[in-house]
Amino acid sequence: MSVIRAVLALLAVILALVAAGCGGDDAEPETSATTEWASGLCDAVTSWTDDLEAAGDDLSSLSVEALRDAASDVDSATERFLDDVRGLGTPDTEAGTEARDVVEALADTVEAEKQEIEDAVDDASGITGVTSAISAVAASLTAMGEAFEQTFESLENIDADGELEQAFEDADSCDELVSS
Repeated sequence: MSVIRAVLALLAVILALVAAGCGGDDAEPETSATTEWASGLCDAVTSWTDDLEAAGDDLSSLSVEALRDAASDVDSATERFLDDVRGLGTPDTEAGTEARDVVEALADTVEAEKQEIEDAVDDASGITGVTSAISAVAASLTAMGEAFEQTFESLENIDADGELEQAFEDADSCDELVSS
């Protein structure tokens, strides 16, 4: 029996060495498709909000021209955001289709509010018109902010297995958004 044990022990050592050799190298672990999806969403949100902030900073005077310039910047930033978000596709999770639908609904809301901003700015003339347009822009940005909150709440609610939550935690580009 001692020979059989020695052979089994040797076989176990060989299998352990083979398994260790198949473990790959010391490179960074691959990012999951779901983490890439979450990262893409966070990148889009962060870039868009940074662009909106810059557009707001450019609105230094209450003039129609400054308002239109800021609105043009908002329009460009929002188009990039919509392209990025709609290009994400479906995350590789059990609730992936629902997550895609939730994010698509966000994009639809943002697009509708972008149109509200354009309409308000196009109708602006004189100081009273600029003031009125700024109020309309603020209302649309508030509606967009509420849509973001609802989107992330909905993503959390459909994520029974915690796959999306883990992806958002794993995605470095989400650190700022998740900790907020």
